Amino acid sequence: MHAALISLLEKKDFEFITIKEICETAGVNRSTFYLHYDNVNDLLTETVEAVYKDFFERFGENETKEVNIADKKDEELFLVTPKYLMPYLEFVEQNRKLFSLMYEKNEMIGAEKMYTSWFRDIFGPILTRFGVSEKEQPLIMIFYLKGLIGVITEWVNHDCAESKDEIISVIQKCIIKP
Repeated sequence: MHAALISLLEKKDFEFITIKEICETAGVNRSTFYLHYDNVNDLLTETVEAVYKDFFERFGENETKEVNIADKKDEELFLVTPKYLMPYLEFVEQNRKLFSLMYEKNEMIGAEKMYTSWFRDIFGPILTRFGVSEKEQPLIMIFYLKGLIGVITEWVNHDCAESKDEIISVIQKCIIKP
């Protein structure tokens, strides 16, 4: 049903997608849908989780296990390099409608819970390793996330017209001292 929802998102706005359409596209009965979900919003939330799981697996990491920061070199923890940004931009480009919807409806799909988990398991330990105080960490992360999402949202709004290399360059200019 995840694939059915993503397929339908490419054709129409989320608000106009019906359970009937999802079931027809997925080739399942309505009873099967209701066995797993109460409504389309529940399916959206689970679809976002599945898509992010797929994204993290591209890095050989699973978002549910803690990343071992101690085993990584400092250079590997600097996450605004093409090594990390290119797969993310490819992921966003392939999932444009879902990406836009995720940030439009982030409260509904529980995005804050997901970000909290990423902060606790990944970004917080990285910032600690680089000597950033616990007090400053949430502020730095919100700046980083909102800025990154803002740049990428603009890119998506312009139908990903700029190359991924251009977007990486812009992001790096925003974060790295010249």
